[in-house]
Amino acid sequence: MSTNLVSALGAGSGIDTKTLVSDLVAIERQPAEERLDKKQSSLEAQISGYGVFKSGLSEFQSLLRPLSDAKTFSARSVSFTESNTVTPTKLDADAVTGNYQVEVLSLARSQSLATGGVSDRRAEVGTGTLEINFGSWNAGTTAFTRNTAKETLQITIDSTNNTLEGVRDAINGANAGVQASIIQDGGQFRLMISSPTGESNALSITATDTGGGGASLSSMFDFNESSKTLTQGQAAENARLKINGLEIQRDSNEIKNVIAGLEFTINKQSPGEIINFAITEDKATGEQAIRDFVEGFNTFYKLSSDLTGYSRDESNQLVKGDLASDGIAKSLLSRLREMLVSPVRGVNSDFSSLATLGIKTELDGTLSINEKEFSAAIANNFDKLAAIFSPQIRSDSALVTGTLGTAASNAQAGRYEIEVTTAPEKGRYAGNELAGGFTPFSTGTDDLSFRLRINGIESGLIQLPQNKSYASAQELAADMQSLINADPKFSGQMAGVDVGYDATASAFTFTSREYGASSNVVFTNVSADAQANIGLAVRAGQAGKDVVGTINGVAGFGAGNVLLPPLNSPGYGLNFTVSESASGVPYSATIDYSQGLSGELNRLVANFLAKDGAIDTRETSLNRDLTLIGDEREKLDTRMDRRFIQLQAQFLAMERIISSFQATGEQLNGLIDRLPFTASRR
Repeated sequence: MSTNLVSALGAGSGIDTKTLVSDLVAIERQPAEERLDKKQSSLEAQISGYGVFKSGLSEFQSLLRPLSDAKTFSARSVSFTESNTVTPTKLDADAVTGNYQVEVLSLARSQSLATGGVSDRRAEVGTGTLEINFGSWNAGTTAFTRNTAKETLQITIDSTNNTLEGVRDAINGANAGVQASIIQDGGQFRLMISSPTGESNALSITATDTGGGGASLSSMFDFNESSKTLTQGQAAENARLKINGLEIQRDSNEIKNVIAGLEFTINKQSPGEIINFAITEDKATGEQAIRDFVEGFNTFYKLSSDLTGYSRDESNQLVKGDLASDGIAKSLLSRLREMLVSPVRGVNSDFSSLATLGIKTELDGTLSINEKEFSAAIANNFDKLAAIFSPQIRSDSALVTGTLGTAASNAQAGRYEIEVTTAPEKGRYAGNELAGGFTPFSTGTDDLSFRLRINGIESGLIQLPQNKSYASAQELAADMQSLINADPKFSGQMAGVDVGYDATASAFTFTSREYGASSNVVFTNVSADAQANIGLAVRAGQAGKDVVGTINGVAGFGAGNVLLPPLNSPGYGLNFTVSESASGVPYSATIDYSQGLSGELNRLVANFLAKDGAIDTRETSLNRDLTLIGDEREKLDTRMDRRFIQLQAQFLAMERIISSFQATGEQLNGLIDRLPFTASRR
């Protein structure tokens, strides 16, 4: 034959096997890689979509904050006569509307007391104690009536602070409202002591000397009914002013609780000058908050609808949203729409939904405002808007009030029926009956001391001052209360008592300031003089009681005067504070709790955005799937590497076979040439 097929192949096949194998592997790889690319692109788009979705959701949530605040719907504005006599300082959102005329007759003043002059402000002034009481003096400063609402101030003067400067610093360091300063008067120094403003905040100061060095505190610092070594420069006075013609007095120039919700400062007295205040409703704040909410929801809804459905691009072509196949975002939108068209739970009035305000849901899911209906609601029913939007707790009884506890996010809106079967009580100790009732006496040198335990906390030694006269049981009770509550063991633990005198039983009473079974007053040590003069005895008083009752028929947990719903019950997160009832038990109350629309929406959004919430869980799943795609790509690379090696080995085997064919062909050619009668090539 003229052409030998095997020889024609030359040395080997002549095929570029490396390129051929690479192409074959690429063709085999392509479907799997396209599938992974498509899946990765989808996951990345969903992750990006959720980023946009969360951002829009957070912006919408921020619009709920002003609606959650009831003050948004009770905002007030005030207009007033321009004057430097009165300066408004605070206007509460719930201030009572009306017109008020204010006339300032006089300013509140502090009592000012001063020592005699000394040449050296660092010279010793004696050691001992300064007992400072608050109260009022008569016009001639001959009679002092103690202010029992304020506790006695005990200032200790020892070798470390027995100078004019030391006394000043000790008084100021007590932080009791008494101010001391050193005034230079010519070549002399005088200590000036100033009380808080107001007639009932004047000072009575009694110095008790411990002796030493010849210096005497009492020779400089007494100002009481029997001794006045301090000089009064100015008497304490109340501020006097007229509100709509009615004269009132206050102990400060910072006027509060006169015009409900309005606070102001009086700067000078100006009899005859009338300053007019007009407090009106500020409906614009609430109205704007609602309009912002509607606009914000529509913005969010449009964004979310594009993400979860189909929209048209600039070419009017339908574009599938990144979250169109994701059920989480769609579920949130569905629940939002359901809340917007439903009555707000816990609101029991004819205004309980957006529709009653003229806010309607359109076919495309957005909200629209019917201006006529909305304006009518603002004008005629503005006081009901807060119940629709902000959390509300209403009780039909003054004896039981509801508040939000630390777990308030768990509480469900609705009606709660409270039945109190045991009213809360405070621990109480009653002393022994004083024969013939209380008789004025002087402590003299008697040891009137005792120790007591309040709510399980033990006091130090409580001792009444010596050589002090008590003209009334109320005065003695006020002194004991002040000394007990000033004990560091109690003040540090927020324990305390109220001391009174029961004239019917002729006995002093000591009542804990806490409610509950752990509340008690126990006298653990009483001196003989205290037993004889005050009627105290070593024994325990009557323990207090925790409130007992039910909430919607289920027993609650009583802690002092607070009744708590059972764990995981619908009301868990609400606290019901119960008062003692003069009529006894049982008594009941009905409390309506509403989270308001903003509260319900905020709770829904917060749950979706929370760590380990629906969105966080979905994002974690998407990122995990994205990581798995990387793993699949590595596996594909490994599989294709093995496939490349396999094909390469097959082609190498083919090359060897072809080479073998070539060698056999050459041998055959040589053999034919040697056969007899074989024609020679020419």
